[in-house]
Amino acid sequence: MHSGIYTAYSGLKAQMSALDTLANNLANANTAGFKEQKSFFTALHAAAESSRTPQLDAAINTAVAVSSMPDLTGGSLAETHRDLDLAIVGKGFLTVQTPAGQRYSRNGSLALNAQSVLCTSEGFPVLGERGPIVLGPGKIIINEQGEILVDGARIDRLKIAAFESPGTLICEGGSLFAQPQGAPAAGAASDAGIRQGYLEQSNVNPVLSMVRLVETMRQFEAIQKSIGLMLNEMDAKAIEKLPR
Repeated sequence: MHSGIYTAYSGLKAQMSALDTLANNLANANTAGFKEQKSFFTALHAAAESSRTPQLDAAINTAVAVSSMPDLTGGSLAETHRDLDLAIVGKGFLTVQTPAGQRYSRNGSLALNAQSVLCTSEGFPVLGERGPIVLGPGKIIINEQGEILVDGARIDRLKIAAFESPGTLICEGGSLFAQPQGAPAAGAASDAGIRQGYLEQSNVNPVLSMVRLVETMRQFEAIQKSIGLMLNEMDAKAIEKLPR
């Protein structure tokens, strides 16, 4: 097989992953609290001892890898006038209890389940300083410090989490984030404020995302053509000219 064909295939795979990321961003452009995922490409030498590899071979036998990380830039706030809609101003995440463990979210579109437990739109309990938050009947007020009051009586305070390296959070879908294994435990967000009756919008820019999508598709098509050239036309020329 031609030298460099594996590099081309790794580039094709990386562009496919980037396309999936962009498509997911666009699909969640209207999801409250969603954070855009950005793709980064890196080149990895296939040779174990690159110092002994000729420069030309090292250049054309380099694998391409792609990774992504969340852009945690805050989105705009939209007023909803709904008591159980919350927006976090500043750095911080709601702490959510899921079957897989604690997760973190900026999506403040909350509701009460059949047991009057405060939950996310997916049905996962939102945690306060005392655990899951159970609210009885009455007027619900959530102040800027995250304290929850029902008819003036303090029930609990939202557990707003902050991280030393928020860029390492892993997106799990549904606006939920998980910490990587071995990461320091989440701390309390000291500078985050709560706005009741508002929702933070997605920080995805649909126009820029569409431009990136078109660029990535063109790069994908260019790599496809190069693979076809190596597998078809170059072989045909070799078969035709080498016997001469």
